[in-house]
Amino acid sequence: MAKKVSCNEVFEMALQIEHLGYDFYKTMADNATNVQLKNGYSQLAEEEKKHIAIFKQLRHSIEQIDIDRLNNWDEVSIYFKALIDTHVLPTSKDKNSLIQELKDEIGAIHISISVEKDTILFLQEIKRWLENEDVKKIERLIVEEKSHILKLLQMKKEIAQ
Repeated sequence: MAKKVSCNEVFEMALQIEHLGYDFYKTMADNATNVQLKNGYSQLAEEEKKHIAIFKQLRHSIEQIDIDRLNNWDEVSIYFKALIDTHVLPTSKDKNSLIQELKDEIGAIHISISVEKDTILFLQEIKRWLENEDVKKIERLIVEEKSHILKLLQMKKEIAQ
């Protein structure tokens, strides 16, 4: 049976997603030879950095969720854990190894799009348990993640020409 997680662990997972996204996009930008890709990945890395700051602002609210009043927390926590465990973002500590794995520019963009979709799913689930201004922050993050998908599709179109 899958391990249940606490609200604090959910917060740490959200932060981890953004940190991994930042590291991934920064590495791709640093190693891209195509100027359009370099610029696109640099912009995405900077946006992930902003998302990290927003999640740090949300820490208190996420940690204050009363899981005892949620009748399906066991199921939800397992779902959160599964989202993290199946996240497709490469996490190689050796940046050169990561770049070798992702030499195919289109493949790297496809991986990035999958990660953004996973992040949207994760955020939509978190949003269900928050209130007021915090919901608005999560909704803003969802809009930004969707814009990342559009940016990545534009990058793919530009390099495919």
